[in-house]
Amino acid sequence: MRHRRTEREPLRVELLSYPHWATRPRATLPWIWSLNATSHWAVSKSVAMEFIDVVSAMLAPKACLAAAEVAFFSPALVASAFILYKHGLSRQLGWFYLVLLSILRLIGSSCTLYMATQSDYSSSLIQTATITSAIGTAPLLLALMGFLGRINEGLEHKSLGPNVFRPIHLISLATLIVSIIGATNIFDSSPSAQETGKKLLEAAGILFLAVYLSLCGITIWSIIHLRWILASEKNLIKACTLALPFLCVRIVFTVCMSFGSSSGPFNFGDVNVWVAAFMQFFSEAVGVSIFLFAGFVTPKWERKEIREGVSSSKDGRDADGEVELGEVQRPAQECGRV
Repeated sequence: MRHRRTEREPLRVELLSYPHWATRPRATLPWIWSLNATSHWAVSKSVAMEFIDVVSAMLAPKACLAAAEVAFFSPALVASAFILYKHGLSRQLGWFYLVLLSILRLIGSSCTLYMATQSDYSSSLIQTATITSAIGTAPLLLALMGFLGRINEGLEHKSLGPNVFRPIHLISLATLIVSIIGATNIFDSSPSAQETGKKLLEAAGILFLAVYLSLCGITIWSIIHLRWILASEKNLIKACTLALPFLCVRIVFTVCMSFGSSSGPFNFGDVNVWVAAFMQFFSEAVGVSIFLFAGFVTPKWERKEIREGVSSSKDGRDADGEVELGEVQRPAQECGRV
């Protein structure tokens, strides 16, 4: 039997209508209970809908590709930074550009993920994501050039010399600047600026292709003179050779995107996600993985001088009478390798 409260009787709680498994009674004000339940349900529903929207955005193809880039280049940045510390902070050795590439990729993919999850497609975010993706070719080519330069420096009189690598280095840096300017002009509201940006991107694509072909020629030259390469550099020349096909795919993607039309899969502002996944991300991931593995197994580089059969360091001291000759030790009176 329910207890009825009089006007002067204080508020009591009732247990008669509460389930037998409950341990906390409710006040005899059912409208307050229903109001709280309704508000909690509304809040929970809004949170659930927001979570579903975020998950749906994350499942979009471009967002999935950006998430894959973050998952790969985050540990790649740590590994390349460790290798850079191991081999020394020198841009000429190539490891610096692997760190630069990882940073650029993380910036671009983070912007893409932010746009997908927050539905914020501002022009600055789009430009940042697109430009950081477009200039990824230069760090790979500069890294390859640094490795080939290190290999050729150990070839002694068979080396191509710094006069061959210095122009390639300058052209690569100039092409990087041209591609950045062209990509920036593409997003300009002026038609003339967009046309100028398109021409600059086409010129950058051709220059990148020329640099790649030059590095291919240097790699072939190094393979021909493989017996003259130091034994400690053999893994590095193998890595450069294995990475060339994947860099070729990346260069083809850059050239096609530079000359692509606005309605095709290689549209600069809106590249087909599957084309970008294979020709851009996959080729870069394989190339970076090969270079990182070579960085772990290759010893630290030290400038050597070969004097009358004795290997000496750059400070002129003999290295305990050891001869840095690669696979075959040469006689003391000879100046080259056999």
